[in-house]
Amino acid sequence: MPSSSRRLSAARFVVAGLTTAFLLAAVWPITSPATPHWEVWVVDENGHALQGMTVRLVWENYSAESESHEQDLRTDENGYVVFPARTFKASALRRLFGTIRAARGGVHASFGPHAYVFAFGRGLEGDAVAHGYITDWTGKPDEMQSRIVAGAKR
Repeated sequence: MPSSSRRLSAARFVVAGLTTAFLLAAVWPITSPATPHWEVWVVDENGHALQGMTVRLVWENYSAESESHEQDLRTDENGYVVFPARTFKASALRRLFGTIRAARGGVHASFGPHAYVFAFGRGLEGDAVAHGYITDWTGKPDEMQSRIVAGAKR
């Protein structure tokens, strides 16, 4: 076999190997945080713990999903609930297409993981608020703590 044919054959082998590696990397699932470990205390406007309130955790990874998820827990006698951390698996390809889909929202688009908590029940409701804004977790930190003050429904 002439040396130019061997070089061409070796080049094809390298290209095929790199293409296969690229495709595998594109479809291989990558694990990332979906929600933090989130501790929540619910109190009334006087600071007293509220037992039996529903606390809802809502989350979505806008760069890889098209629907949100939620979990409800009921507060104990101390007005306390804890949501375990969750992870999310998606390939780089799925994340790429999800990001492109999300970008179609223009100035209202959101990207990456988002999660928030709120409480309701017994004619009361409230949001986790920090510095005057509703708390929106966006991938960090790994653990959150929120105190929700529940007041009369508006």
